Amino acid sequence: MSEPMIPYLLFVLPGVLFGVAFLLWLTRLSKILRQRRVLKYVDPMWAMDLTGRVRQLKVRGQEEEAVILVQDEIGMDERTARSWVRCV
Repeated sequence: MSEPMIPYLLFVLPGVLFGVAFLLWLTRLSKILRQRRVLKYVDPMWAMDLTGRVRQLKVRGQEEEAVILVQDEIGMDERTARSWVRCV
């Protein structure tokens, strides 16, 4: 019974592992791209400063205040600001 399973696992298991690794890579890539979205609104140095302040607010558990900060400073709409704050 175990002999027919070995060839099956040799072909299926690498495919499954590749699929999981690919999905993790896509997730990471989408987070990076969302974080860089803020750069189209501001210059890079200010964006780094804003990112640091948003991270501090998130660590303190003040995600709503971080969203308001991004909206006030950059002028993003609420949905985009909330998405960006979640990714930071």
